[in-house]
Amino acid sequence: MSELSSRMATKSVFRGNPPQETSADGKAKTWITRGGNFAVCYSEVEAGAVLSRDNNAEEYMVILPPDGVAATFEAGGATIEASADSLTIVPPGASKITVTAPGVVARIFSKSSEDIIARASNAAVYADGGPELAEPDLWPAPHDGFKLRHYPLAQYFDPNGDRIQPRVFRSTNMLVNIFGHYFTRRDTTALSPHWHDDFEQASLTLNGKWVHHMRYNWGADEAEWWPDDHSVMDTPSVMIIPARAIHTSKDVGEDGPESSLYDIFCPPRIDFASKKGFVINEDEYPLPDMSSAQETKTGGTLLNWQKPS
Repeated sequence: MSELSSRMATKSVFRGNPPQETSADGKAKTWITRGGNFAVCYSEVEAGAVLSRDNNAEEYMVILPPDGVAATFEAGGATIEASADSLTIVPPGASKITVTAPGVVARIFSKSSEDIIARASNAAVYADGGPELAEPDLWPAPHDGFKLRHYPLAQYFDPNGDRIQPRVFRSTNMLVNIFGHYFTRRDTTALSPHWHDDFEQASLTLNGKWVHHMRYNWGADEAEWWPDDHSVMDTPSVMIIPARAIHTSKDVGEDGPESSLYDIFCPPRIDFASKKGFVINEDEYPLPDMSSAQETKTGGTLLNWQKPS
């Protein structure tokens, strides 16, 4: 990590702050927070709420957490019924999500959804366009074409398995790691501080309390140093972790209460996607040309895994 951090992290706690969108019928309230290449939309919804896109340019992902929410998805001439604790990838074009049981809906859009990006609460943070980030080139289209793809998540979780259970999915333009929910707190002697040279990470947390430890790269002038951040963050919330910032996260408090973490990357990460068997839906999407990706950092997905001393 040779360059200075370009911007500080964005910390968005949703409840207690005004939403960026409220539907005309009042059944959906949506908070929008962006990174350089993506936006996270957190919506609190009632039964009958409709979340629609007239002509979305690229795929987007929808997480229904395990809080009882349910919805009907319509896109590409297909309809699916989605229950709580699921992920759905929505194809480009027109789409409609009709909520059938109340709760929370989290949607992730690439920056090609310019209307959503423009309404983000932190839009001004990226007025410069994020020049430190690699260009978010689209990866190859899925083998069987664009369509609704639905993944009930319980089948990928072992209740008797390890505490940390990554569940990674990707599309042509993003990758999410939907960790199995936690009921014991993280071992403070086994954290994983690291940084990403030219891409950002969003850490969405819907349950519990979290500390996203943050340290920014220092330059020669001490007066320009930004302070470390080790503050506790309430949920539901999202942290946009900038490129080059050293970071690691831990849930805090007593064992027992549920905590949840969803890590988001846009575009996908080469290191994750090329690790055979790590991405659950890897057989549905071809990889980009690896030699080109390594040479040009296509998508900004090369990770420097050196740990700071």
